[in-house]
Amino acid sequence: MGFVEIRLFGPVEADDEAGRPLDLGTRKQRACLAMLALEPGRIVPLDRLIEELWAGVAPAKATATLQAYISHLRRALEPDRRPRTPPRLLLTREPGYLLDVTPAQTDVGRFTAWAEDGRRLVRGGRFASARDVLDRALELWRGEPLAEFPDLAPARLGELRLQAEEDLLEARLALGEASVTDLEALADANPYRERAWGLLVLGLYRAGRQADALGALRRVRSLLSVELGIEPGPELKRLERAVFDQSPTLDAPSPFAAGIGPDTTDTPDISDTGAAATGVPGGRAGAPGGPGGEAAGSSPGRPSTANAPCTRLIGREAELRLVGELLAAARRGTGGLLLVTGEAGIGKTSLARAAADEAEARGFEVAWGRCLDGGPTPALWPWTQAGLVPAQPQAELFDLYDGVLARLRGAPLLLVLEDLHWADVSSLRLLGHVAGELPRTSTLVVATVRPEPGEHPGQLRETLAALSRESPRVSPAPFDAAQVRDYLRLRQVDADPEVMLDRSGGNPFYLTELLRLPASERDLVPPGARDVIDRRLARLPETTRDLLGAAATAGREVPLDLLAAMAGRPVEDVMTHLEPALAAGLLQEAAGYRFSHALVRQALDTGLTRLDRARLHLRAGDYLEAVPGTDPALLAGHFAAAATLGAGDRVVRHATAAARQAAARHGYTEAVALWELALGHLPPGDSAARCRVLTELGQARRAVGDAGGALRDLDEAIARARRLGDREALVAAVSASGSLSVWNWRPYGTVDDELVSTLEDLLVTPLDEESRATLLGTLGAELHYGPRRAEGERFALEAVQIARRLADPALLARTLNNYLIAGFVLGRNPSRLRAAEEMLAIPGLPREARLVAGVIRMSCLLRAGELAEWERELARCEHLLERIRRPEPEAMVRIAETGGHTLHGRWSEAEALLGSHPDLRYGASLWGQEARRLAVLYTCRRGQGRVAEVLDELVAAAGRRDLTPVRPLAVLAALDVGEEDLAADLAARWGGDLRDDWAGDFLFPVWGLVAARLGTPDPGALYDRLLPVAGQLIVMGMGSVAWGSVHDVLSRLAARLGRAEEAAAHAQAAADTHRRLGLPSPGGACDGASTR
Repeated sequence: MGFVEIRLFGPVEADDEAGRPLDLGTRKQRACLAMLALEPGRIVPLDRLIEELWAGVAPAKATATLQAYISHLRRALEPDRRPRTPPRLLLTREPGYLLDVTPAQTDVGRFTAWAEDGRRLVRGGRFASARDVLDRALELWRGEPLAEFPDLAPARLGELRLQAEEDLLEARLALGEASVTDLEALADANPYRERAWGLLVLGLYRAGRQADALGALRRVRSLLSVELGIEPGPELKRLERAVFDQSPTLDAPSPFAAGIGPDTTDTPDISDTGAAATGVPGGRAGAPGGPGGEAAGSSPGRPSTANAPCTRLIGREAELRLVGELLAAARRGTGGLLLVTGEAGIGKTSLARAAADEAEARGFEVAWGRCLDGGPTPALWPWTQAGLVPAQPQAELFDLYDGVLARLRGAPLLLVLEDLHWADVSSLRLLGHVAGELPRTSTLVVATVRPEPGEHPGQLRETLAALSRESPRVSPAPFDAAQVRDYLRLRQVDADPEVMLDRSGGNPFYLTELLRLPASERDLVPPGARDVIDRRLARLPETTRDLLGAAATAGREVPLDLLAAMAGRPVEDVMTHLEPALAAGLLQEAAGYRFSHALVRQALDTGLTRLDRARLHLRAGDYLEAVPGTDPALLAGHFAAAATLGAGDRVVRHATAAARQAAARHGYTEAVALWELALGHLPPGDSAARCRVLTELGQARRAVGDAGGALRDLDEAIARARRLGDREALVAAVSASGSLSVWNWRPYGTVDDELVSTLEDLLVTPLDEESRATLLGTLGAELHYGPRRAEGERFALEAVQIARRLADPALLARTLNNYLIAGFVLGRNPSRLRAAEEMLAIPGLPREARLVAGVIRMSCLLRAGELAEWERELARCEHLLERIRRPEPEAMVRIAETGGHTLHGRWSEAEALLGSHPDLRYGASLWGQEARRLAVLYTCRRGQGRVAEVLDELVAAAGRRDLTPVRPLAVLAALDVGEEDLAADLAARWGGDLRDDWAGDFLFPVWGLVAARLGTPDPGALYDRLLPVAGQLIVMGMGSVAWGSVHDVLSRLAARLGRAEEAAAHAQAAADTHRRLGLPSPGGACDGASTR
C-alpha cells in the first residue's frame, strides 16, 4: 500500500488508498501518529515525541515503548508489507522518525494550503476562485484539530480558520453573495476583530444601509473604548470617513484585500505584572490576606485593588469572552472550571483579576486562595485561605468534602485558586473531587498553574489530566512584536520594540521590569529578571534592603507584625522603611505585604548568607510559636531552616505534630514529608526517638503506597528497638507490617526470616491479649510465602478468635485483614469471602478499612461467579475512592475493571484500560505491575490471535524469580504459536515449582491447561488439586485477569487422562456456567483465537 490519507480534525483517523479505515491502535499510538502527521515529510526528534507523549514525565522505558508504538503503526499503515522488508511510510531517520507523506495527504495540510491559497486569491482580486477554494478548506473542519489531544494542536490553526472565514466573506461580499446576516454573525462572534467589523460596515453600506453602517461603526468604537480603553485602528477610521463621505471607493471590490489585515490591529495585553496602560508603572496593587485578615470589603484572599487604576486587559479578548460565557453559565446553575496555564509573569493573575472584576460586576461573591511555595505546606491551605475549609478541620474527609460542596452550591461564586503547581496533595485531590460537581452549582473556579512539575508532580499531573478532560484551558501567549510596539506606545516609552522583544522574550513581567530602568541603562540590562531586580534593590536604602531580605524568608506574603518581630523594630518603623520598596513596585500592600512577583522574593532570599537566613527563620519561628493556632507545618519549616542555630528539637516537635495533623486529614503525602523532616533533625544519639519516628514514617509511607520505603524504615526501627531492648517500641515496629492492607506487601516469594524470628520471640513472652492477637496476625501474614504458610494461616485464625473474644472492633478488623492475606490460597475463597463480609459488618468500621474489605470481597465475588454482586461492590469501592485516596486499594479497584473486560472477551477495552493506568503499583515492589501487565497483554493477544507478538517478552520475563506467576503463561504462549519443543523445555524447567500461595488460584488452572496439552506437570495431580474449586472462575490475584470456568480446565485434564465421561461432564458444566453468567463460550479465554 503506497497511499494513506490522515485526518486530524476531530478524532485522529486514517484510510488506505481504497478508502478503508485503518486500525491505529491505542490512544498514545494515535497521538504519536498525529505528531508525525502534523509535520509530514519532516523528521520529528525522538526526544520531542517522548516529551509530548508523556507530558514531560516519561517512564523509564519510554524509548522502548515508543518504538513499540512505531512498530504497531507501521503494521497499521502498511498491512501488506512483507516481513523483513523496509517500511515505506513511517521511516527511522536520525534523530527521530519521519512520516513520508505529502501535506496533501492530511486534512490539516490541505486546509492550510487552501486557506493560504484563498487569501492570496482574495488579495489578487480573484474572488470567485477564492470563494471556491475557501469553501473547500472550511468543509475540512469536521471538528477541533486533534480533538483527542488538544495539547498537541497548533494554536495557529484556530487563527487560520478565523482568517479563512473572513477571507471567504470578503470574497462573497465582492461577488455580491454575502448576506448582512452572515457578516453580523461574524462580528458578533469575534467582537474585537476589527476586520470583521469592517466587512460588516461595508456590507451594510453596499446594501444601501448607510445609517446602519455608521451605527455599526459607533458600536465598535464604543466596544473598544469601554472594554479595552482604546480607539479603533486606522483602517476602521478611514472606512468611517469613507462612509460619511459616501466615497466611490466603497463601491469597488473590497478595499480590505489590501486594507484591514488578519487582525493585526488587535491591541496589546498588559499582563501579569499588573502594569496598566496609563503611562504609570505599577498597575493594580494588593495581596491576598490570610483567613480573616483581608482588607475591608474584599473577598477572602482577594488581591486588594483599592488604590489601583481601573484598567482592562488588552490582547486577551478570547480569554475574557470565555470567562464571560462561563460566568453566565454559572449564574444559570451550570458552573465549571477554567484552567489558566503559563510561565511566571505571562498574565495568569491579571486574567484572574479581570475575571474577579467581571464576576463582582455581575453580582458574584469572589474568594481567593493561593498555594504556598517553599517548605512543608499546611494541608488544604488555599481552601482554608479562601474561607471554604476551617483552619483546624475536625471532620472526616468525606464530611469535609461535603462541607466544601455545600458552600459551592450556594450563591453565585467565583473561586480563584492560584499557583496550583505549589499546591499540597490534599488540596489537589479536593479540587479533583469538587470539579465533577461544579456543573450542578453556581460556582466558577479559575485555577492558575505554571507548566512545571510542581511540589507533587504525580498528583499535579493526575489532577490536571482529570480537569483537562472536562474543563477549558487557556494559556496567555507572550507578546509578539506588534504587541510590544503597542505596549510601548501606550506606556509612552521611547524604546526599540525589536530590542525589547528580544530582551524580554515577550514575557510581560520581564518587559515591565526592563522599562522601569532609566533609558540609559536598558542596553546594559541582561534579559533575566534577576539582574533587573538586583539593580532596583541597589538603589534602595540599606535598611529597606535588610527588611526586604527578612520578608523574603517569610514567604511571598508577609504579615506586618511578623516582619516587625523578625526585624526587631516597631511596626511603624517597618512601615516607614518599606515605603521605598512599595514605591519601586517590589512590594504590594494588603493585610501585610506581598512581593510583586515570586522572582523578587527568590532573588532576595538567595542573596542572603546562610547564617543571616537561619537567624531570620529562627526569629520568625520564635514569634509564630507564640501565636495561638499557628500551623505546626509552618513552624517546622522555619525551625528547619534555623537548625544550625540549635532549633533541631523544635523542628522535631512541630513536624511531629504537623505530621499527625496531616494524617488525620488524610493528607498522607504531607505526613511522609513531615516525618522525614522530623527524622532528619533528630539528635544522632537519640535511638529511642529515631525508632519511634521511623515506625510512624514507615506506616505513613505504606499509606501512600511506598511499600519498599516503608519496609526499609520499619526494618531500621526494629533493629534499633532490638539493640535498645525497648520491648514496647519493638512491638510497635514489628506489628506495623500487619496493619491495614489489601495485599501482601512483601516481594513475591519473600519471607523476612529475621522479622519472623522476632515475632516468635515476642510471642513466647508475657503479653496482654490485644498485643498477642496483633503479633499473631502479623506473623500469619509474614509466613505466607514460605513453607510454613499453613501454620501462618492458623496463627491468623487464632488472632481473629482472640479479637472476637475481646469484642474489640479495631482489633477484629485488623486480624480479619491479616487472615485475608494469610489465607489467600487455592480453595479458601468461600472462607475469605465470609471473613471480608464479617469485616464489613463491624460497627463503626472506618472508611479506609471498609474500602480494603470491599476490594477483597470484590475479588472473592469474581472467583465465585457472583457477577451482579461484584458489579455492585465495585461501584461501592469506586464511591469510597472518591473520599479516600490510598494508592494500594485504588490500584486494586482499577485492576478489577480489567478483569471484568477479559472475562467477557473485551480485549481492546482491557488493553486500553491497562494503558490508561501505567503507574498503578501494588505490593512491595514493581513486580506486581509487571506481572499484571504481562498477564493482561497475553490474555488480550491470545483472544486476538496475536500471541507471537508477546512470546519473547513472556519467556524473558518468566525467567525472573519474582515473576513466577508468569511462567505457565510463557509455556502456554509457546504452545499457542506451535513452539512445542520450547514449551516442553520450559515446562520441564518450571513445571515442578507449584507454589501454594495467593497465585495458586491462577497458576494451578493455567498449569492445568499446559498439562492437558503436554502431559506435564502431572495431569492427575493437577486434576485432583483443582476438583474442589471446579465451580470457581479462573482469576489472577485481585482480578487483573479472569478467564472463565475452572470446569473447562478440568474437562481438558480429564480428556488427557482418558476419562471421557468426566471430561464431558465438566465441559457441560463449563458451558452451563458461561451461559448462566452471559460469558463467551468456554475455551474463548482458554484457547484464544490463535489456537482455533
